[in-house]
Amino acid sequence: MKGRTTIIFAVAALVLLGGTASATPIKWISVPLGTHRFGQLQRPEAVVARAGPTEVGFKKNGGCGCADGPAGPVLFDVSRGGSIWVFDVLNHRFLVWQRGRPAHPARTLAFPKLDIRDFVLGRNGTIYLSAVYAEPPAGDSGANLWALTPRGKVLWRAKALTGSALRVGPSGAVYAVGVRSASAWTPLTTPGGRPLSLAQQRRGTTSSQPLSGGLHVVATQIGPHEAHFALVDKKATIVKAWKVTSRTQILVSRDLTSALVRGDLVAAVDVSRGARLQHVVLRLSPTGVRAQISLDAKAVWGAGGAETVTALKVGSDGRLYQLRTSPKTGLAIASYSLGR
Repeated sequence: MKGRTTIIFAVAALVLLGGTASATPIKWISVPLGTHRFGQLQRPEAVVARAGPTEVGFKKNGGCGCADGPAGPVLFDVSRGGSIWVFDVLNHRFLVWQRGRPAHPARTLAFPKLDIRDFVLGRNGTIYLSAVYAEPPAGDSGANLWALTPRGKVLWRAKALTGSALRVGPSGAVYAVGVRSASAWTPLTTPGGRPLSLAQQRRGTTSSQPLSGGLHVVATQIGPHEAHFALVDKKATIVKAWKVTSRTQILVSRDLTSALVRGDLVAAVDVSRGARLQHVVLRLSPTGVRAQISLDAKAVWGAGGAETVTALKVGSDGRLYQLRTSPKTGLAIASYSLGR
């Protein structure tokens, strides 16, 4: 197993950086999770945003099956200033909460003529949309990447490669995730927020997620009870590598985008037994696990068995955020500490 997984990570580093893999043996950091106890969920430290069932749109007949679109909100983001943004998809608008005022949205921003697939907030407050006109006007260019001011004024539109999600990279550039493969990251803008050409987007695509300091994170599923995470530098050297094992079945989770929090890697695995499914978010340190949080993996209405674009976020404040929705209780964003 050790030789096999060393080869896997060496190949991943080569594909990522196009260099020559180091022959240095991997110094694994062991993360044994043992047998997972379902139902024991982490209580949030705070609820930072709420909306009642009449303040946000839901399809009351249950799940989406996803042929006819989401049954309620599935997209949210947290600005660097702490405001919470949720896309109220059925009402074609954003709901925005001010930091420290969770009871109700402070304002709304409507887009009735746009089909929005994803959004992300830039470092300077710019709203980036993966969207097209629901009914394109005559002569429309088909541009699908939008940049808007926080008040909704269009700054520019451009054509972009499309993946499963939009994300902001460590430099401030906007990326599409999943263009060439599920783990690929494709730059769509410059760090300053200007659109890249399609050729530049293709050339800049990497096979895994970029992090600060020139690092990339490589996540590898080894078997039903083992997953590996590694930080790889520009020279294709594995800087740190964690071997996560469990007596319960685990799978590298795509619902959380990995992040560095004060030098530690935050990543997640999905733990399952039969119909039971939970997220386990791990803050991986040089000695093992600094924090471990178990969360409901089906907290989004209509998401049971159907893929959502985002349900978990690590904010710029180093905290974990989770979207929770229900047509009976409405919407909430829960916040969790990932440790000091």
